[in-house]
Amino acid sequence: MKPIVVRDSGADEIARVWGDLRRVDRLRKGSEVLLDVSALTEGSAAFEAFFVALDRHAVAHEVTVKAIDPNNVLGPIRARYDFAAYSGESVVTDASHRRLSLSAAIGRYVCEGWRVFRENAAFLGETAVWTLGMLRHPGRFRFRDSALAFERAGVDGLPITTLIGFLLGLILAFESAASLQMFGVEVYVADLIAIGLFRELGPLVTAIILAGRSGSAFAAEIGTMKVDEELDALTTFGLPPVQFLVLPRVLAAMLAMPVLTIFAELAGLVGGAIVLRLMDVPTVVFWSHVKATSTLFMIAFGLGKAALFGLLVGLVGCGAGMRTRNTADGVGVAATTAVVGGIVAIAVTDGILAVICYIFGV
Repeated sequence: MKPIVVRDSGADEIARVWGDLRRVDRLRKGSEVLLDVSALTEGSAAFEAFFVALDRHAVAHEVTVKAIDPNNVLGPIRARYDFAAYSGESVVTDASHRRLSLSAAIGRYVCEGWRVFRENAAFLGETAVWTLGMLRHPGRFRFRDSALAFERAGVDGLPITTLIGFLLGLILAFESAASLQMFGVEVYVADLIAIGLFRELGPLVTAIILAGRSGSAFAAEIGTMKVDEELDALTTFGLPPVQFLVLPRVLAAMLAMPVLTIFAELAGLVGGAIVLRLMDVPTVVFWSHVKATSTLFMIAFGLGKAALFGLLVGLVGCGAGMRTRNTADGVGVAATTAVVGGIVAIAVTDGILAVICYIFGV
């Protein structure tokens, strides 16, 4: 029995397959239909409708339906519907379950990486174009949506960010004081905490919290909209999803990061002051050292770095949501990708900034 090959899940390909089934009389009473969907990695609305219609026709004409489905594309569809004619057998050819050679595996990873790179480049390009358009016509920007996203990412995230900043200051103070106390210079713990929080740890730790808390939320929200075909509805009505969904969230993340960083740094300084007070260092001395060490450039550099990290979190989170697959685990994968990708982007960018600062001596 020669299989009917489905090359992709687009509407044109589904129309061709349905026409071929009727043309070669594969749907006559008592016959068997073998579908080869090994080329598909995920289904679509057109493919799902085709499979449902095929099952109904098969029930009416006593046709048996089998499939070559190594990627389990039909699994989520079968979970949503009760198929009476589908035999439940996934016919797997010898080539489909054979272990891939090293060269084939490398080729598959390279192709997948190139596909992801193209999607990311297209998303960044589209975002840049719409950003320039918003700068030319700021009245078209949805400030209400951005304010709501800022409230969720910034205001709602203040308690956990402040707590982590406070604990970070405590840990830095205890760890550094244990060594400096041997030389009787534990007062310089204040300098270490101020430099560490303002230049590095404050923006970095806050960005990681934002990536885990808000980056995943951005990906889950937009991903759910894509699975529910709300993005397709926006496009059909001529409303670009990047303008209505991505830009407000990216701006909210950029604005929320400096605010959260300030609260985290202040909480860290309070935690360090408490530790030094327990070591008989007057609080006035602690704050005088912090004031003498903290320069305007250091504070501004840290807040600028925080805004850049917020931009990365917003772009990675929204980009993961826009690329969500229409599968059962699509939204979960998108949220995971947003968190992991955001943290990696933050770490790489922080390393590049550290090298630049070293080169220029700042």
